[in-house]
Amino acid sequence: MVGGRPMTIARSPLLHFLVIGAVIYLLYGITDSETTSVSPGTITVTTGDIEWLESSWQKRWSRPPTPDERKGLIDQFVRETVMYREALAMGLDQDDVIIRRRLTQKLEFLFQDLADTVGPTDQELREYFEANQDRYRELDVVTLTHVFLDPDRRGDQTLADAGALLAELTALDDPTQDAAGLGDQLMLQRYYPQHSEPDIARLFGHEFARSVFELEPGQWCGPVLSGYGMHLVYVHDRLQAPPPSFDAVVEQVRENWRTDQRQSFNDEFVANLLSRYDVKIEDGTSDEVVAKR
Repeated sequence: MVGGRPMTIARSPLLHFLVIGAVIYLLYGITDSETTSVSPGTITVTTGDIEWLESSWQKRWSRPPTPDERKGLIDQFVRETVMYREALAMGLDQDDVIIRRRLTQKLEFLFQDLADTVGPTDQELREYFEANQDRYRELDVVTLTHVFLDPDRRGDQTLADAGALLAELTALDDPTQDAAGLGDQLMLQRYYPQHSEPDIARLFGHEFARSVFELEPGQWCGPVLSGYGMHLVYVHDRLQAPPPSFDAVVEQVRENWRTDQRQSFNDEFVANLLSRYDVKIEDGTSDEVVAKR
């Protein structure tokens, strides 16, 4: 379709990357030219600098600075500028891990802020939602009753006792009500209605929770191990969560889209920068270099 072609190109991630990269390099060029055009012996405190100092003071102290405080802010700004320039002249910024990381973060933040100006269309959001529905789906839940066997109390007989008790529970007329007096005492309750796997994991551990969600409902099963010991488990029912509704989670979808897009732009940006360099690793290997955030 000829009519839709310009729009497709306009929304291309590659085009966005090129435009954003050009803006970054333009900003760098402007900053660099401004820096080199100022005499090393001249420090200019602009009106904008003073407004920023006063605004920062106002936010911190909830009042404007007095004349003496304003003079102190400007003096401190000049002092920091002098120290900063002299530190650069002495090369103190070289091979400094903290400065290295901070400058890397600033470049990433700059690029991400520019990348955030690219917003998704409704169609892009819906396509992203369809491709990532599991992110927005509510969790399945089970309702269960368990009977506990304490290995500290039963010792080597624990497994045999579990088998005998399982047969006894299976023969009960009411599978759960008649089981109230069986098994050993545990500080946790016996009955848990509509709990998700993470809920059960917080109580009994991840392995126990995973095993419970694999059990067949409507019958006693086990033994199932937890950090406490052995359990015989009756799953009353397992309810599967309904498919998520796009309208109900659209804001979360939008935020996830932005996060993923930001990471994608960042990866493209770093890969583009890396393409301008020859990377040599002097450890005797020739593995491919992959830059990750």
